[in-house]
Amino acid sequence: MMIKILFNTVLGIVLVFIWSRFVNLNQIIATISKVHFSGLLLIFIFMLLSLALRALRFKVFLAEVKKVPLLDLIFLNGVAMMLNFFIPIRAGEIAKGIYLNNRYQLNLAKALVWTFIDRFVDFLVVLIAAAPLFFLVPTSLNITFIIIIIVILTLALLVTSVMIWKVKFAQKLFNFLSGLLIVNSIKIYFDKFSTFILQSFSILDRHPKDLSLMILITIGAYGSDGAIWYFTFLSLGSHQDYLKMYLGQLLSALTYLIPAAPGYVGSAEASGLVILSGIFGINANLGSAMIVLFHISSALFVLLFGLISLNLLKLDLGEIFRKAFRKGD
Repeated sequence: MMIKILFNTVLGIVLVFIWSRFVNLNQIIATISKVHFSGLLLIFIFMLLSLALRALRFKVFLAEVKKVPLLDLIFLNGVAMMLNFFIPIRAGEIAKGIYLNNRYQLNLAKALVWTFIDRFVDFLVVLIAAAPLFFLVPTSLNITFIIIIIVILTLALLVTSVMIWKVKFAQKLFNFLSGLLIVNSIKIYFDKFSTFILQSFSILDRHPKDLSLMILITIGAYGSDGAIWYFTFLSLGSHQDYLKMYLGQLLSALTYLIPAAPGYVGSAEASGLVILSGIFGINANLGSAMIVLFHISSALFVLLFGLISLNLLKLDLGEIFRKAFRKGD
C-alpha cells in the first residue's frame, strides 16, 4: 500500500510538471489574485449541497436494510471525502463500512460493498447524462470522436443493465468467458470475481421508484458540482455556459478512476486542463486558474468539514487505517 501511495505521489508530481509546461504560472497567479471572495461563499454552499445530496442518495440506497438518519450520513460523507482526498487508498469507503457496522450493526463486508455500489451510481449517471450533453454542448471534439464516446458509454450502460436485471444471462456470459481461460488458477479467480460482481450489483435491482429517485438525486448532485465550477469561474470575472460546466464535471468524475496523489495534486490540474482547454476550448491559463482556485477551495472545505464530521461521529482513524492498509496488502 505504501508503494502505491508513493507511486501515485510521483505520478502527481509528473502531472504537475507536464501541466506547468502548457500554462503560464505567473498569469494564473495574477488571475487568481483578482478573485471576488464574495463569490466563494456560493462555492462552499454548493459543495455542501453536493455532499448532502449524495448522503440523501445513500439513505435511499440503505432504506430497505436500515433507516439511517440523514445527518449521520452527511457527516459520514464528510469524513469519507476527507480521507479519500488526502489519502488515496479508498479509506473513505472503509470508514463508511466501519461506522455502519459499529453504529447500526450492519454486516461489515456487505456495508463495504454497498458503499462502493452507492458510489457506482455516480458513474451510472455519467453514462446516462454525458451522451446527450455531447450533442447540446459545443466542444472541440469532432463528430466521429463524439460518436465513439457515446457508443462506449452506451455499451457500458448496457453491460451494467444486464448485470442488474438479467443476472442469469450475465452469469452465462461469465461462464462462457471463463471457459476460454486456459490457466485453471486464473479461471477460479475469475469465477469468484464474477460471482462477487453479480451479487454486489444485485442490490441495485430495486423498485423503479427507488432507482429513479437515486438517479434524480445524483443528477441534482452533479448539478451542484456544475454550479461549483460555474461560480468559481464567475468569482474570477469569467462567465461560462452552465451546461458546459455540468458536462465538465461529468467528465471530471471519470478521472477519479485514475490513480491519484494525496490531495489529487497533479491529476486535478492535468484533467482540468484537458477538459476545459482541450475539449471546451477555454483559454488554458483561465481554465487552469479556475481549477487551481477550485482545488484550493475544495481542500479547505474537505479539511474543515471532514474534521468537524470526524469529531461528531467519533470515528477511530486507527481502526480505519489498519483495515485500509491490510485490505491493500
